[in-house]
Amino acid sequence: MTRRRLAAVGLALGLAVAVSACAGGSGTGGGTATSEPPRAAEPANSPALTLPPVGKVVPAGPAAQGVAIDPTTGIIAVGQVAGADLFDESGNHLSSVTLPSAPRHLSLAAPGGPFLVPAEASSEVGFVDEPSGTVSALVPTGRMPHDLVDSGGTVFVGNEHDSTITVIRQQRPVATIPVAQQPGGLAVTRTDVAVVAVRARRLQLFDATSLRLVASAAIPGGPSHVAAYGTDLYVVDTGGTHVLVYDTVPRLHLVGSVSVPKSPLGVAVDPTRGRLWITCTAANRLVELELTQPLPRVIGQWPTVRQPDTVAVDPRTDTVVVVGALPGLLEIIHEPGG
Repeated sequence: MTRRRLAAVGLALGLAVAVSACAGGSGTGGGTATSEPPRAAEPANSPALTLPPVGKVVPAGPAAQGVAIDPTTGIIAVGQVAGADLFDESGNHLSSVTLPSAPRHLSLAAPGGPFLVPAEASSEVGFVDEPSGTVSALVPTGRMPHDLVDSGGTVFVGNEHDSTITVIRQQRPVATIPVAQQPGGLAVTRTDVAVVAVRARRLQLFDATSLRLVASAAIPGGPSHVAAYGTDLYVVDTGGTHVLVYDTVPRLHLVGSVSVPKSPLGVAVDPTRGRLWITCTAANRLVELELTQPLPRVIGQWPTVRQPDTVAVDPRTDTVVVVGALPGLLEIIHEPGG
């Protein structure tokens, strides 16, 4: 699917954009409310498709969820009910990975692998070599490891059910960090690890080296996941219709928000082209934003597979991949560079 074709489809769908500037506060404490916080926002149950998905769609297995892509090899990892499957960017199946339980998110330790695949129900993370799909290590974590990121060889794993971060170095757990209630999405800035506490509605920054909490700010709405670009953080408001933009300098603060279709969930950054990709579960849409300052700008949106919970992008080829949990499909959108 060429960029010209994508632009034509995006124009047909329309680009309703609303941007609002906000003032935000920050502090250095985690801040726990005295009353029980509201439950975490959940993605919308996607309706039946009204438009065919763009790009190439291939079967990814029932209940497929979570996706990561290696820009060095072009290999795509998709979460499965008992592990993961590996594909190339043409949609060819390469290998299957067996783990004790299923992930909802996957990540990449380093270019060339391994992939990082949480086994949520068994509280472990698998280090998966590519292209063979061999599990080189199965590392214990806290309860219900959800999202995870690598920062210079150190892996940070958010454990939803005990509100901690497991720190892994050389495939061994070396530390546990307490965080605000129910960590959801994680992202890495130049020096810090950002954590969205989905039930506490809190964004926390931890120094990736010292592991100390360095900043904390309230998040309005129903946040879930986060992506980073430079000093900026982009938090999706899954309970609403916005992407919230935070700057980390000179202190952590809310810059403003950009409106997108209802129930945004998946988020990925293309640092090469300065793009932010968002999936919106209530509309079965993929939204592309240009990372302009002070706020990003929506420049396109296209139909996806049903229940588009997760997205990843290959900055080398500009290929965007979306996984739809219903009925378990991998959508591959090739975007020529330039």
